[in-house]
Amino acid sequence: MIDNKKFEKIISVFNEQKEIINNKCKNFKNILKSGKSEDIFYEITYCILAAGTSAELALKTNENIIKEGFVLNANLSELVKELKKCYRFYNVRGEYIFNTREYLKLKYSFDIKKMLDSNNDPIALRNQIANDKNIRGLGMKAASHFLRNIGYDNLAILDIHVISLMKDLSLIPKNVKLTNKNYERIESILRKFSVHVKIELPKLDLVLWYMKTGKIIK
Repeated sequence: MIDNKKFEKIISVFNEQKEIINNKCKNFKNILKSGKSEDIFYEITYCILAAGTSAELALKTNENIIKEGFVLNANLSELVKELKKCYRFYNVRGEYIFNTREYLKLKYSFDIKKMLDSNNDPIALRNQIANDKNIRGLGMKAASHFLRNIGYDNLAILDIHVISLMKDLSLIPKNVKLTNKNYERIESILRKFSVHVKIELPKLDLVLWYMKTGKIIK
């Protein structure tokens, strides 16, 4: 059973940060609604870069490689060279971004909305992306992050901060480890909790992340 003080804290933080959070989510939806394939791809590159590193570093690095459409046309060696200037995992993530870009060109003629429209169920779409071995660097968490960042609802980004807070809230046992197999089960727990606190799941993620980091990034 959740501690009432912790429950009240979540509501309080949401109310304090509501304007920022609502604007973030509105901007997310505008990317899918009005953005071009390049804009959507930039969210893919950000989420590939954000895995296992800080959101700030991922954002800074992503801003560097999307300038003047560099990441859209660079070959692998050029991309790795640029990443090496400011990013630790430049070889692996460079390959992920390059191979994913080339696959999206080959499979969908880089019409990323065509890929997104291939499945009307956000959860099934997330799983489809996460399980597509040709889309490199987007597992369950990063695929959820990507879809949330372009306006999809009902998906949880179960990163280390959110999992930690779920344990603090006694939503999941302290000894639970997140795996691909139990991702949807833990996600469903957070989804039910979002209904309980009356905060939509994409917004709840930002609240929980803020509570752990003191920041709202993306």
